[in-house]
Amino acid sequence: MDNGSTRVGSMEKHVPLDTDEILFIRSTDGVIGVVKSGCVQQLFIETFEDEIVMAISAEDLLVASGFSNDGITTKAIVCTLSLIRDAGSPLIVLPKDHPASSRLRVVASVGKRTVVRCDIERGTHPEQDVLCGPAGLNGLEIVAAKGAVVLRGGNSLIIERKPFR
Repeated sequence: MDNGSTRVGSMEKHVPLDTDEILFIRSTDGVIGVVKSGCVQQLFIETFEDEIVMAISAEDLLVASGFSNDGITTKAIVCTLSLIRDAGSPLIVLPKDHPASSRLRVVASVGKRTVVRCDIERGTHPEQDVLCGPAGLNGLEIVAAKGAVVLRGGNSLIIERKPFR
């Protein structure tokens, strides 16, 4: 495993990713963490009105977005992904205009494909193919591939693979 950083411009990039690794994608104003699900499992998405059960495969991705690029945010992303993947915590979706939305420091999505958008409200989207993120990562598409992650778009990203403990 290469633990070094790689700077990537705006293109498609295949990045190897095993189930015991986390991929960090950094811009100047935020960071995203990506892990593989690792097994077939059910995930619960809790909304104000409903509970949605989502089946995910071993290659599906858990993606968490943080709104600054510092050590505390990186730790919070690792914790969030561990809570979802390893402890089975549900994803919580807030109603639109909920006062807590602006206080969320990390938000997450799960699935085969996630597009990062900076023009949506944090934590309010039960759709798992979009994720609120910082402006520097807007439009980045993160797609599951066998033993890898495909990144499309993004400008001057720094990519790091690390052990996921």
